[in-house]
Amino acid sequence: MADGIVGAFTGLFRGRRREDEITQVDAEITAFGEALAQHSFVPRQHADDQGLLADYERALDAYEQAKRDFVGDRNLRDAADVMRALDEGRHALACVDAVAAGLARPERRPLCYFDPRHGPSTGEIQWAPPEGTVRTVSVCAADAIRLSEGMPPIDTGRRPDPRPPTPSGRRISSPRRSDPYDAWPEDTDVPQRREGRGPTGLQLVRTDRRKPAVLVVHLGRTTGSWVELTSPAGRDRKPRTILTHGSPLSRVIVPVEADGQDRVQLQTHTRGTWRAWLHPVECVPVLEDEISAEGSYVFRYLGGRTPLRVTQHDGTAFSLHELRPDLTPGRALVEGEGAFTAVAIPKKHDLLYVQSRAAWTITRAGRPKT
Repeated sequence: MADGIVGAFTGLFRGRRREDEITQVDAEITAFGEALAQHSFVPRQHADDQGLLADYERALDAYEQAKRDFVGDRNLRDAADVMRALDEGRHALACVDAVAAGLARPERRPLCYFDPRHGPSTGEIQWAPPEGTVRTVSVCAADAIRLSEGMPPIDTGRRPDPRPPTPSGRRISSPRRSDPYDAWPEDTDVPQRREGRGPTGLQLVRTDRRKPAVLVVHLGRTTGSWVELTSPAGRDRKPRTILTHGSPLSRVIVPVEADGQDRVQLQTHTRGTWRAWLHPVECVPVLEDEISAEGSYVFRYLGGRTPLRVTQHDGTAFSLHELRPDLTPGRALVEGEGAFTAVAIPKKHDLLYVQSRAAWTITRAGRPKT
């Protein structure tokens, strides 16, 4: 009886906390909307400054995206995508203010690696997940201090680690991370990244014409939008449509083979904003325990022949391929249609490529096969 009463009160407390959290997110969306409505920027007075107009449009698009992402959210963890959209919008509006004042656009710091709710990062540390490889991650000031003291990141629900921190200041933990493809890596040079608004033919410069790359494109709006990869072209020497007209997806991730040319060329067909960059292969995300995403994706798997559980939650055709060294698709590990769950067994450590137009999840399913 006592246990039941305690459980009831605990559930009630958690429910109220979730309501408070979601109210907080709603208030942040409202506050940003009010900031836009009260802003002094008048687009027609800056018709000749396409960059400034693109910044303002990016702020408006981010506000609309935050409202769309908020639908159905039940707590702060669900609302991580809302926080990312608001961060994008705030930075865009800060750019408008800076340019209007004759100043340089402010640097946009990525959100904290461990949880976008922590806000913009303030620096980088060396960190490794359990049994994973060390990588450089961007963290907020509070998490940087906690990790250096052997503590877990903020609000992970994990107890402090009594062991002393490692010399690198990293901590073994399982974070709630933002998607590595949400923004280009911080050290991405200008020739490898572009952003703008409206239909545009653009070029991204390879760091090495002999090496393949991973192309990432984000669209600010999906209605009436599509993207073509014009070089390298398809086998028929025609442009490849990598994000189709009418697709609900706003992002595409595509492996691009080396063709001896020093530039990757694409064409955006959209009335909204867009961002595109060449993501270094060495920065491709690593599957530790689970990856959940929507649409196409490239990730690295270091688990050898450990089985993978592959679930597509809805949608149409799905495939998971191994990628060859030149990043062309190799052996198919899983192919399916609609909602399904299957098991895949990679042959070795490899880069894997998901092709899908729906939401999916891939998890490590068990011990290595012998």
